[in-house]
Amino acid sequence: MDNSNIFEKAIDIFSILCELTILIGFIYSIIKKCSFIMILYLGSILIIETMAWFGTENLFLFSISYYIHLFFLGYYILVHLFKWKKSWFFIAAGILIIPMVLALVLNTEVASYKSYDRLFYNFCIIILLISALLRYFEGTLRLANTTITVILVILFYFSIDFIIALTTNYLINEHLNLVGWIWLFRAFCLLLFYTALVHLTWKTGKTL
Repeated sequence: MDNSNIFEKAIDIFSILCELTILIGFIYSIIKKCSFIMILYLGSILIIETMAWFGTENLFLFSISYYIHLFFLGYYILVHLFKWKKSWFFIAAGILIIPMVLALVLNTEVASYKSYDRLFYNFCIIILLISALLRYFEGTLRLANTTITVILVILFYFSIDFIIALTTNYLINEHLNLVGWIWLFRAFCLLLFYTALVHLTWKTGKTL
């Protein structure tokens, strides 16, 4: 039985919900005059999600989007929570852009797509999130209960996505009837992540 059409429609529905969620967060961040970096982040993700609807090789947007995720979440954790100097953070961000550039140059064919940069950025984000939680449990970082919940949801998404990224080449070349459940589950997790992200905007948008 071919369920590929069902999977495609279900994934499309989740994609629409994801885009609407980010759009709501973006509009809210502008109305409430949130920090420039928050508006820029949500706007960038909104543009990438929109571009994904019009391109056939959307996987190449992964390299850009995951660097953007790392940049913002890194800024939130290192600068906002850990009180790093902004100059240190921007130096680190400049160095960490190298994997993205290499991925965009070397990945010329979808069939042979390698997601090493995505894995690397995923891993960095997971380490940052775990570090924040460890500091909280050690008592050196104060976090509201809602913030902890948001961090856990984001950690859940990137942990799942890290595992999925290990088999990206197989998933994009195999028939959707066989791997559709995996893509559908990722779409659901992505919606959870964007919802948590918008909630983070409501809580800390003006203070970043």
